[in-house]
Amino acid sequence: MRRSSRKKPLILVLVFVLTATVLLIASAKNRSNVGFIDNIVNFTIKPVTTFFSNTTASVEGFFDYFQSKKELVKQVSELTYKNNLLEQKNASLSSLETENERLRSLLELGEKYPTFQTTAASVIAKDGGNYGRFITIDKGEESGILVNQPVLSQNGLVGLVFETGYGWAKIQTILDPSTSVGCRITRTGDVSVAEGDNALVNDGFLKMLYISKQFTILEGDIVETSGLGEIYPRGIPIGKIKEIKVSDNSTSQYATIVPTVDFSNLQEVLVITAK
Repeated sequence: MRRSSRKKPLILVLVFVLTATVLLIASAKNRSNVGFIDNIVNFTIKPVTTFFSNTTASVEGFFDYFQSKKELVKQVSELTYKNNLLEQKNASLSSLETENERLRSLLELGEKYPTFQTTAASVIAKDGGNYGRFITIDKGEESGILVNQPVLSQNGLVGLVFETGYGWAKIQTILDPSTSVGCRITRTGDVSVAEGDNALVNDGFLKMLYISKQFTILEGDIVETSGLGEIYPRGIPIGKIKEIKVSDNSTSQYATIVPTVDFSNLQEVLVITAK
């Protein structure tokens, strides 16, 4: 039984070979049967060719899909890179425009005082709180900057030179409680004194003292330098009156001043180096 079962596949193969041989011989002797034989062959192999054709198309489509996706990812990456470059350029242009505007304002400020020689400098450090009771600039003795020279910004009074060195100078701002400035109300011409205050420095405010009750001072009044004391030129903006209060002795008033200079964002200054 086992030998018989083993011989069956062999017998089937021999039958298939014999049949194929007979068909080939018949095809060779009688070409009239070519169509019949071709039909049989085509019928037999058509599913196979169709399978391989479909498989080839699927494989080609598979690789085409990934190739297209790869190209799309590449294009997106290139567009993203170009967009980032444009954003960087726009940011740089915006920064340059802002800096040019500040420098233009400093130049116009210098033109307001044609009898003075001025030197522009950049702020490189701040000390004494968020608003900076002291600031350091990037120019010093080599640029003719000396102690007690007035310092301005495009918006108004900053302070005076406190220390100098080669390539640097330290500025004492008007916010520092140990400094004071002769001032006047622009609207009325009333003269007083503005100085830094320990209770106000953290808010970035000044205090205006010795205001007579006869002064018609109002909230919102502009305060500028009076020119008294021979340090600061007259007419430099200091700030605006924020609040007016009566002193404890009831004989005078005092006021809180909001500086026109934003000391928390001060970047360039103008030093008056000589008359």
